[in-house]
Amino acid sequence: MSDTRIKLREAPPLPADIDEWERAIKNERTLNDLVEDVHRILVNESDDYRAYLRAVADAHAVTGSLSFDNCKACELIQSKAKTIGSSEVAQEKLAIINLSLGVVLRRYNASRKQRRNKLHGQTVPPENDNDH
Repeated sequence: MSDTRIKLREAPPLPADIDEWERAIKNERTLNDLVEDVHRILVNESDDYRAYLRAVADAHAVTGSLSFDNCKACELIQSKAKTIGSSEVAQEKLAIINLSLGVVLRRYNASRKQRRNKLHGQTVPPENDNDH
């Protein structure tokens, strides 16, 4: 009788050092991803940063304005990016960082609008039809 078993080839070894790994997807990380990295650091480190993001109405904003609170949060993102060496974020305009921050907050269901429309963890319809 002949041996009909298929001989399996051994897989090549995986690189031990992460720098030797070659990423199959060639797309670079987006600015949103880079801002998210800084956001995650600041959420853990900065009471001021969390305070600037907390309010869902101007009356509760640290500065009295949600827009200005966003600007202050973006200044903290830009400053932290400089200290951690994230030059793409550090050199970006605050208005662009603000747009990316909005994307990042929506990734976590934590944008001001998303949180304003929640009651006890459940999404409720807005108070008026103009709030879309």
